[in-house]
Amino acid sequence: MNEYEIFNEKTAEFTGLYLSDKMLEKCDIITFQGENYIVSDLILPSDRKLRVAVWPSKIKLPIDIEDHRFLHWIQQNLIGLKIRLSNDKNSIEGRVIDYWPGKRFMPPDFPGSGERTETFFAEEFPLRLEILSLGPDDPSIIDLLDFSVIEIISNQGMAI
Repeated sequence: MNEYEIFNEKTAEFTGLYLSDKMLEKCDIITFQGENYIVSDLILPSDRKLRVAVWPSKIKLPIDIEDHRFLHWIQQNLIGLKIRLSNDKNSIEGRVIDYWPGKRFMPPDFPGSGERTETFFAEEFPLRLEILSLGPDDPSIIDLLDFSVIEIISNQGMAI
């Protein structure tokens, strides 16, 4: 049995001990004190206790992503996770197969006649976060901020 000291990154505090039959890995989903968490980082052992950093697996959009630490974690780790997005009207599930940060690339307004240009201009949309999610039908681009909650269900992607 492995004993882990849990560090909740959202509240920035150690919240207790977690016992597991297996070694935890990044992106594992664990249930601790009745809530689901995602393992966001493995921390160096202290006093012979293994430590893991966790974040609640149910994320409130856009409130939680205003935390730059978590936004950075999303950018690095969201791909490959199975998620559920919900709002007041509906809910969708899928596995994240790609991620776009808040930048769009637009072709130049006035390319020369007959010229093909590889130059693109960037326009920033600072609160736009898009994912490409494989759902029950075809992959689709989804703006996360169209939803109020993202729930990370597991790190085991759906069968393709």
